[in-house]
Amino acid sequence: MRMKMFAAESLEAAKAMIFAEMGDDAIILSERDVPGGVEVRAATDKLGGGMVPSESSLLTRLGARPEPRRVENPLRNRVRDSLLWHGAPQRFANRVADSCLIEGPTGTDPLSALAKGLGALITCAPIQPLPSRDIVLVGPPGHGRTATAAKLARRAAIAKAKLLPVAADLDATAGGAQLAAYLEQEQDRVRVASTPDALFAILKRIRQDKQRCVVDIPAIVPFDQDDMASLQDLIAVMDAEPVLVISAEGHPEDQAEAVRAFARVGIERAIISKLDVTRRRGGIVSALSASGIHIANLAVTPFIGGGLVPATPACLARLLTEDTPAETALRGAA
Repeated sequence: MRMKMFAAESLEAAKAMIFAEMGDDAIILSERDVPGGVEVRAATDKLGGGMVPSESSLLTRLGARPEPRRVENPLRNRVRDSLLWHGAPQRFANRVADSCLIEGPTGTDPLSALAKGLGALITCAPIQPLPSRDIVLVGPPGHGRTATAAKLARRAAIAKAKLLPVAADLDATAGGAQLAAYLEQEQDRVRVASTPDALFAILKRIRQDKQRCVVDIPAIVPFDQDDMASLQDLIAVMDAEPVLVISAEGHPEDQAEAVRAFARVGIERAIISKLDVTRRRGGIVSALSASGIHIANLAVTPFIGGGLVPATPACLARLLTEDTPAETALRGAA
């Protein structure tokens, strides 16, 4: 006789799985409620239908200890499936799902379980309205660095702090004018540097006045060795914290490679952008987790005012529930 444990959201669903796999001759031995559904033990005299035989006697003779088979858990499956729907790699989805059950599930709510699993693998480190160091925003082209600089400056103003916006227009792309437009200020109120020397002079004056700034530098292509070498040199001499601005859009493998490249030059925190226009957000969360970069804030709207949310496992879990609009994460936006 072969026995197997089945887990499903309801007894009827479990029976359907049993008879589909074991056949009509299967016998139900026991059933019990578990968080998120039921567990049902069944048995059959048949070896076919997908049943797994006992471990090889060769392994037994050699003294090998095969890994114990994991009992399926409906709550774990809900967490895993939600991440897979969001495009997260299979390994990351499984790790989060496993982590949410460490020390046993605390309830039947998939959202809480997902937040618990994410919290075990991801570090959230939000940027304060007035950071302790100057911030320099880096990132690939089109990922929203300039808009993020404006959001950080506006957020500081709302908090009665002053974070001066600086446009490092080193590639002559009118970055200062764009930053001024985002902030609805005259262009001459935004500090603009067209050369590295001018940028260092601006930073020196700001620090002499005991103020803080956020610097928007030109786009960096993470797969370009010259770009990354220049970025590393700039970070070394600026004495400011580099913060990655990375879009939730894109293929998970491209996201992972880009994030790894930025991590190698010393970036430790990231702001995820374009969450409002992306339905599947698992790839970028997985990439940041794998690289060890902390998630600081989330850009969930295109608006400069109220456009940033401090990252927390609970907020990320809301964004990683199947087909959830980004607006669900707006609590705490500033």
